[in-house]
Amino acid sequence: MDRFSVEDFHSFWRLFLEWSDVPRDGAAEPVCVGDACETARFFPDLRLNYAECLLAGSPGQPVLTACHADGSRDRFTRGALRVAVDRLAKSLQRLGVRRGDHVVAIARNNAEAVIACLATAAIGGTFASCSPEMGVPAILARFAPLEAVVLFGCLRAERWDAGIPVAERVLETAAGLPSLAAIIALDDGSLDVDEGTAPLHRLADLLGDDDGGEIGPGWPRHPFNHLLFTMFSSGTTGPPKCIQHGAGGTLLEHLKEHRLHCDLSHGDRLFFQTSCGWMMWNWQLSALASGVEIVLYDGPLAAADTFWRIVAEERVTVFGTNPAYLHFCEEKSFSPGRVLDLSALRTMLSTGSILYPRQYDWVSSKVKSSMPLQSISGGTDIIGCFVLGNPNLPVHRGEAQCRSLGLDVRSLPPPDDPRAKIGELVCANPFPSRPLGFHGDADGTRFHAAYFAQNPGYWTHGDLIEATPHGGWRLHGRSDGVLNVRGIRIGTAEIYRILDDVGGIVEAMAVEQQAEDEPGGTRMVLLLVLREGVVLDSALAKHIRSELARCGSPAFVPARIAQVDALPVTFNGKRSEIAARDAVNGRPVRNRDALQNAECLEAIANHPVLRAPPTASVSREPTPVCGVLPDVEQLRKDLQAICQRVLDLAPIGWSDNLLDLGADSLAIVSLLLEIESYAGHPVPLSAFLRAPSIEGLIAVLSGAEAMTAQQLGRSGLHVRALGPEDVEPVCRFLEESFRGAGIDATRWRRLFDHGWSDHTRGFMLFDGNALVGFIGAVAARRQVNEEAVLVCNLSSWVVRAQYRGWGMALLASMLDDANATYTCFTPQPSSWAALIAQRFKPLDSQRIAIPPLLQAATLFGSTRPMISFDPAVVRERLTSHQRQIFDDHAAYDCLQLIVVDGPDYAYLVVKRRDQRLAASRLGRLARFLPLKIPYSDILHCSAPVLLLRHLERVKLAILRRQRTVALVAEARIFPVPPRGMMLPMITCFRSPLIADGELDRLYSEIVLLPI
Repeated sequence: MDRFSVEDFHSFWRLFLEWSDVPRDGAAEPVCVGDACETARFFPDLRLNYAECLLAGSPGQPVLTACHADGSRDRFTRGALRVAVDRLAKSLQRLGVRRGDHVVAIARNNAEAVIACLATAAIGGTFASCSPEMGVPAILARFAPLEAVVLFGCLRAERWDAGIPVAERVLETAAGLPSLAAIIALDDGSLDVDEGTAPLHRLADLLGDDDGGEIGPGWPRHPFNHLLFTMFSSGTTGPPKCIQHGAGGTLLEHLKEHRLHCDLSHGDRLFFQTSCGWMMWNWQLSALASGVEIVLYDGPLAAADTFWRIVAEERVTVFGTNPAYLHFCEEKSFSPGRVLDLSALRTMLSTGSILYPRQYDWVSSKVKSSMPLQSISGGTDIIGCFVLGNPNLPVHRGEAQCRSLGLDVRSLPPPDDPRAKIGELVCANPFPSRPLGFHGDADGTRFHAAYFAQNPGYWTHGDLIEATPHGGWRLHGRSDGVLNVRGIRIGTAEIYRILDDVGGIVEAMAVEQQAEDEPGGTRMVLLLVLREGVVLDSALAKHIRSELARCGSPAFVPARIAQVDALPVTFNGKRSEIAARDAVNGRPVRNRDALQNAECLEAIANHPVLRAPPTASVSREPTPVCGVLPDVEQLRKDLQAICQRVLDLAPIGWSDNLLDLGADSLAIVSLLLEIESYAGHPVPLSAFLRAPSIEGLIAVLSGAEAMTAQQLGRSGLHVRALGPEDVEPVCRFLEESFRGAGIDATRWRRLFDHGWSDHTRGFMLFDGNALVGFIGAVAARRQVNEEAVLVCNLSSWVVRAQYRGWGMALLASMLDDANATYTCFTPQPSSWAALIAQRFKPLDSQRIAIPPLLQAATLFGSTRPMISFDPAVVRERLTSHQRQIFDDHAAYDCLQLIVVDGPDYAYLVVKRRDQRLAASRLGRLARFLPLKIPYSDILHCSAPVLLLRHLERVKLAILRRQRTVALVAEARIFPVPPRGMMLPMITCFRSPLIADGELDRLYSEIVLLPI
């Protein structure tokens, strides 16, 4: 079903429309006009009325129960609700509301808000709402651009209200909306209006008006894409965007999510913990169209059992909540399943933030065993979900079960890491609930910039997401919350997942702070809200750093940790990392009015930990003469001072593992250089990594050979060289670790069986007897300037996630030959910084793709070359050194040829390779075009000038021979690069003997493996 709904979304949406059987007029064809997600329009010839669709059905069926904090209930049948909606709709028309007019509401989550919304929709108006706790500036930032004609408002004060009385907020809001024709009070509260204020009406009075006209069927049906709701973005990156949603797209998406993904139907009761300021209020409202009774709650969260008691008392079958409430219940040691009757409850939904795996366990043990807990995620932007539940699939902890039917949701990896598992959440095809646009954005410029500019042709949502082996999806937070510290991209959600298991932490937020004294000019700071009575002391800070390094990587370890009372939260209930980032950097916070607790920003901005200078440098003893060190006690103090200053962290204990405290590759290099300057001789990196502590450094500097298990850092961790008996298990380890590459263990053996050199081929990292890391190299003796040079190509470097800090130990073991040349042609972004820190230099080059006929002029030269692919002819023409290359590469599917022009010749080694294309980038063309584009890659050319002279003829011969579409080569091999498409090339090398111009890509993993 998923594949069909995406590959043939036209048929899927047409069939779903027919199956859902909503009241409508017009033709279902065409289903969709246009194939571009940004501009496509669904069902242009269809007409419907949103309110009619929600209220059609048996008049006696219960459809709405509104629960109040005092325990009272308001109950409506479908018939009673339809009468109320119809009467208010007619009253709105008498007040001057016309089709397309904007109606806004400052409303509590009660029946009156539902009636106001449906009455607006019935006559073709557009509805927008905010919750009453929002400040007036924030409300006006949302409502003012709409030029609303009617303002609904709750006026009665409730005991749980905070701050300015809600009636005053309504009055101040009305004063800022000069277009208002009327204010309608949703309750019996009072409002001090004057002559300059729009007339005040009361909902109770308007509902009492009955002109005896026709009910329900008389409502006009509007075009499918008629504007229904205006929703608002969080307002953290600028003024809140007024997002326009159409009636048909909203209804169809919600019907699909309710009926298929949530399995909702007649007889179900849905209760979602929400407010009128969140899209889940609109989402829950649409469940009326599926025959569901919705349950509302207007009141505070008084205790852990507040919402669970409603679930029990109202016999709720599907309960929607958020991870924060589940965490609150867990913290209070509340077990709803033991004290309440939850027998009617069959499904739980959770959204709003990341749902951690342990929370699935809590629900299973404390609420109801074997009950599915569905993680759903989407947003106000699409008024629906991108990933959510599936009643036919098992639930896997920490994952959303599937993507939303009909939406081609994908994880788009970053351009610099195309094999990354975590990528941008994008949608590659049109979908009905895509917004119609932004209010006031007539040419669509801001709409395009918000969702389509980053990845043209795709809806880009701003979330990081990962596809799981189960076919599910795992969210990793907002992509605009990604940190870039020292060139390393860090998703904050990964940090939060680790911290969730650290006791005492209520909330955490990691943000980037500008710091000129830090490498790269930035550092990560961690803001923590701790449980009452818990204080951030050195022991807790050390434990946090250790866990982040152990479960993540050293890159996850913050430079500063600060305890704060609160973190900034928007009125949509979303934590605002952008606001916190502005605060820690001393910048004016953008749109403070979008925050419900802006007062917390001052404390964050002025926190002494974030404003303190780097750990002061203590005066060091003079460098010992002739390497004579001071006594052990003084040496320990000096090394402690150096470590604390370089790592900007204090205190550091004698036996603390420096890797666990956040010593990444750059910090390690800086530290060793400082110690070398102090001691008068270098500390080998491999020696430090065997004992990454102050005690270990003392042992190394003192020449001690024996080290205790404590000095070795982690008991059981060790590195040893690869032996013949290790090849098979290492190949299986590589197959598993690089599963996405599609290379099986048999092919990985080529790295070890090529016979080009007997030089050490790799090092392994073990935790006890378990293989947890490996680094390999393809080594060969090369002739450079008439001398034999050992060239080691780093072919594979991988470490299990929880041991990432120890990858440097593997690298140090591999780089043990100071006279060798090391190359790396396929580095991952995560390894690039480590290689550069080890004095690797980027190869100053680009690849150039040369398609046919760009060099057609070379076909008409004065001479015509002889081109031969015959192995015997080629080998006979070569020098002895070239013959060695020929023989070494003959077994690995390399095309070897000579181009002869008179006495001159060029010897070429070419590898047929495939460029993988993301199906998401091809759109509908993915059905017809191959996802792999074959090309011919020149690995070696002995005479580039001759090749340039006859480039077109040679190119056509190679492409015909290998059945490829383009010739690709490093631009640096040519004296003058030919015409073609320049492509980025990320490679590096380290050599004391040869220059980059003398390197080629022979004797590498590119030859041996299908990369």
